[in-house]
Amino acid sequence: MSGRGAIVTGASSGIGRAAAIALARRGHSVMGASRARHPAWGPVPTPLPGELAWSAVDLAAPGAMAELLAATQARFPGKTSIVVLSAGKGLPGTLLTSSPDAWRTLLEINYLALMDQMRTTAQHMLANREAFPVQDLVVIGSTVGRQISAANPVYGSTKFAIHSLVESLRQEVCRDGIRVTLIEPGFVRSGFQAAAGYDAAWFDAIEAESGPFLTPENVADVIAFVVEQPPHVHVDDVRLRPTRQRV
Repeated sequence: MSGRGAIVTGASSGIGRAAAIALARRGHSVMGASRARHPAWGPVPTPLPGELAWSAVDLAAPGAMAELLAATQARFPGKTSIVVLSAGKGLPGTLLTSSPDAWRTLLEINYLALMDQMRTTAQHMLANREAFPVQDLVVIGSTVGRQISAANPVYGSTKFAIHSLVESLRQEVCRDGIRVTLIEPGFVRSGFQAAAGYDAAWFDAIEAESGPFLTPENVADVIAFVVEQPPHVHVDDVRLRPTRQRV
C-alpha cells in the first residue's frame, strides 16, 4: 500500500496541507490542490520519499474535479488511488446571528461542491477499479457534524449533511474495492478560524478551557493511517478530539 498517487484538496493550509505533506513523507505521490496559484508547502523534510505537485483549481467550478483527476493521472500515470477532500469554509454565528448573505456561499462550498467532488471521484474510481486492490476517498467532516453546536449550527448543518452522504456512498461502492472514509476532527488550531472570521479571543478562551487543541498534523497522521490499511480493512469513520474537549 505504499507508493500510491493521491489528490488532496484544500492543500494550501491547515489539514489539507498537512495531509499532502504527510502522504508524501510516507512515499506517496501527491497532487495538492486549492484556489491558491502557488503551493504553500513551507519547509518540508528533504528529500521526500514521495513527490509533491500542485494544481491551482476552483473546485466549485463545474467540471473542475474531473479536470483535477485527469491532471493527476497525467502527472502520476497509473498510480492515483487516494483522494482526500479537505477543502471547506467556516461561518461564525448561530442561525439568528450569522449573516444570511454568507449562507449560500457556505452551502455551495461545503455541500454542493463537495457533493460534486464525491460523485466525480467515485465515478472515476469505479471506472478504474480493476487497476487497484483498493482505492480510498477520504472526506474531512467535523465533530459538529455529529454533536449539535449551539454556537456554530449553520456550519455544523453542512457537516451533518455531508456525513450522511459519506456513509451512503460507502455503502454504494464498498463492494467495488472503494473505501469511503469520514474523518471527524474536534477543535484544530489552524488558519481555518481566521479565514472564516471567527473571533480570535473566543477561540483562545475555548482552548484555555479545553485545549491544547489538535494540530493539522495530528489529523494528517490519522488520514495516513486509514489509507495505509490492508485492502481488506476499512477504518471508515474516525472521530478525534483534544483530550479535554467535552463535546
